[in-house]
Amino acid sequence: MKNKTILICLVYMMASFGTSCNKFLDRDPLGQIAQDKLFNSETNANAAVLGIYRTMMNSFSFGQSVIVVPEFSARHVSHSASFPEYENFSEHKIQAINPWISNMWQALYTTINAANQVIEEVPKMTEAMITEEKKNILVGEAKFIRALNYFFLVRAFNKVPLKLTYTKEGDNIDIQESDKEVLYEQVVKDLTDAIVSLPEENPNTGNAAKGRASHWAAKALLAKVYLYQASITNDYKKAADLANEVLTAGGFGLVTEFSTIWTTQNTSEAIFEIQFDDQVTNPLAAVANDNASVLFFAKESEILDIYAEQDKRKNFTVKKGNNDKYFMGKFPNFSPASQNVTAIRLAEIYLIHAEAQGRVDNGVSTAAYNSLKAVQDRAGVTVPINAYPNLEEFIVAVQEEKEKELMFEGETWFDFGRTKLALKKYESLTDERFLLYPIPSAQIGLGTGLTQNPGY
Repeated sequence: MKNKTILICLVYMMASFGTSCNKFLDRDPLGQIAQDKLFNSETNANAAVLGIYRTMMNSFSFGQSVIVVPEFSARHVSHSASFPEYENFSEHKIQAINPWISNMWQALYTTINAANQVIEEVPKMTEAMITEEKKNILVGEAKFIRALNYFFLVRAFNKVPLKLTYTKEGDNIDIQESDKEVLYEQVVKDLTDAIVSLPEENPNTGNAAKGRASHWAAKALLAKVYLYQASITNDYKKAADLANEVLTAGGFGLVTEFSTIWTTQNTSEAIFEIQFDDQVTNPLAAVANDNASVLFFAKESEILDIYAEQDKRKNFTVKKGNNDKYFMGKFPNFSPASQNVTAIRLAEIYLIHAEAQGRVDNGVSTAAYNSLKAVQDRAGVTVPINAYPNLEEFIVAVQEEKEKELMFEGETWFDFGRTKLALKKYESLTDERFLLYPIPSAQIGLGTGLTQNPGY
């Protein structure tokens, strides 16, 4: 890879985001700090970590594309202008020159590069600059974020370059792609390290407690990673055990009213939320509501019928607006667009536990069913255990529950792809090779050894 094309230098990228800060990121943007002063004090090292979070807030990353593009693939959303670049995802006919593929790829690697810099440089700092405890926390946060971004990449592309050092000026980098087994091993290692480095008692308060990586956020994400990795290892016990630990010992709780997860933000259910506010706004929230700027609509013909009439999630999740069009209800804070991104929350952990525990028990056990029931109870659509005659139907039911629960949160496409349920759900998807996105042709064109995914 060429460093100025794929792995943009952290300082350059941070400068490109401008100088606005929010309550959570109330430090000077990293681009305003000279390179030779980045890692000479705890304050500046902390600013470097905050800069990593900032990279995820732009419209090509978790601020928009990383969430909404998989929602196109899951046939949950449409664009106001029916751009073919988006509609090709809904039709499962993506081209390797699709700009959104390229944009996401570069944005994710920018974040990874920023995390790599912290992971590499902070341990070199002296005791006079920073305490050992603070070093561990900052590196743990960086490893969590690196894992989160590689997790998206491996699910989306299956094989990508595994870059674990940051790009320095003048570097000529040529990294071969790694297959999914190696990528998952690295993601697991990063999260395992983060769990050790981040204290069980979160040292942050207020919004930062939910908006910065924590010990329990690392465990929750690792439970999810284990569920996906089990398609390779067939070991679901790790996912079941870790999800159960988060449920029983993490100190989180399902909120009573589903809508309050988004109308209040940073609730007891939130495990990790990417923080936006009036100054640093959410690019997706700004264009996903019933207003003059709307670009993304809910695809009512595809999703309204998946909810039962009595489902308490339905009317909040899929809202009817002007001109009889529907929009995504999970972005209510849009003027200004201060809506957080609920990257990890407890309801998903319940559903991860339900499936993984069922697989471990090789049947619809009480423990597995109770986790599914907890989510259904809140939604007002509880189904008795005897409605699931076998494990296979139970797993499908859990995934369908996850679709209803996590609608517009960027999860369904990958979850259905993990079990191949997508091949039954989408008539336009006739070849399992298209469960993966194509490697951006521009990246292959750099001549770094990348090869295209089969079928593209």
